Amino acid sequence: MKNILFPTDFTPQSLSVLELYIKSNSTYKNTIVLFAAFEMPESEQDVVGADNKPHLLVMNEEFRKGCKRLKEKYSERISNIYYKYMYGNTLKVFKNHLEFNDIDEVFFPEAYTLIQPHQRFLNPASFINAAPVKVIREVPVVSAQKPKQVVTQKRELSASY
Repeated sequence: MKNILFPTDFTPQSLSVLELYIKSNSTYKNTIVLFAAFEMPESEQDVVGADNKPHLLVMNEEFRKGCKRLKEKYSERISNIYYKYMYGNTLKVFKNHLEFNDIDEVFFPEAYTLIQPHQRFLNPASFINAAPVKVIREVPVVSAQKPKQVVTQKRELSASY
């Protein structure tokens, strides 16, 4: 079992990218750690104001339901899926975050772009580029299964008199 860190912006599109990874990984039953980084508060107003906990403000019900759906749909591949956030913008803080959460791999594809769901949201690309763990950069290609052909046989009825 591995702990896989996946940066998210809390959109259904990010869950679609994660689903591609899950579909392609059938070897292990992994724990998926959804990740977001935020800037530290700059002023006292940021600490006591209504906007003082961006990690709570960015989560939405649609995203929660999407996570639950993934866990149920891929229960043989996901042991757990949960959200961890980080406050700080240094590589040292990020490395400590990886170590504390026992992260084995980071899934962050090259073409994956994050929107900014909050003004203090940080794009984690610079941290991930220097991560001391394996970083998966390519979106896995999931082979499309050919539709099964159904063979039907017609039985002819005969009547005997």
